[in-house]
Amino acid sequence: MGRFYGLKIRAGEMTLEEVQTWWRPQVEKWLKENPTE
Repeated sequence: MGRFYGLKIRAGEMTLEEVQTWWRPQVEKWLKENPTE
């Protein structure tokens, strides 16, 4: 789910604040480990 939400955030479809609290740490970790080019 971190990747799923991370890709949606990068695409501009949602913001980190819109991610469910339960998934937010995984999303933050994915975004940190997968920087944009």
